[in-house]
Amino acid sequence: MKKLMMMALFAGVVAFVATGCTTITTSDGAERMDLPESVSTDYRANFEHKNVRVKGSGNVNVLFGIFAWGSEGFAENSDLSYFSFFPSPANYAKSSAVYNACQTNGADTLLGTRYKVTTTDYFVFKQVKCEVEGFPAVMTSIEKMVPYVLPEGAKLIYLEPGVKPTMIK
Repeated sequence: MKKLMMMALFAGVVAFVATGCTTITTSDGAERMDLPESVSTDYRANFEHKNVRVKGSGNVNVLFGIFAWGSEGFAENSDLSYFSFFPSPANYAKSSAVYNACQTNGADTLLGTRYKVTTTDYFVFKQVKCEVEGFPAVMTSIEKMVPYVLPEGAKLIYLEPGVKPTMIK
């Protein structure tokens, strides 16, 4: 009887570990990726975007929450793959999907991104699949920034791009 109970318990544990838990997360478009910051504060990068949504995908396998593989590359400056002792597998997959979309469409970054992340968790091993949609943007030029000192109490207002700023008190 004891042996039968132990075998049933063992079979239950094996079934519990072997079957994964799947989670699907979709962003509502509230997340947005800012344009990458330039290395120097004296310069600003100008981007041109296309008014057509593009797609990309990324698949990442993660072992013990540390070792990740399965992607051909990750996007830098995406603010998704931040440094942490245990980085987020979902962020790895998002960064991989952004890389795929940018490489496929000749873009430097994506604007207005939306993500669909599907995670299958086997406790020590995770499979994370991500699909991203966004508008491709390409860096067109670099502009030197000129400092502008305002009198005390004045506010700087920009009406539209290319128009000189006005001061109000």
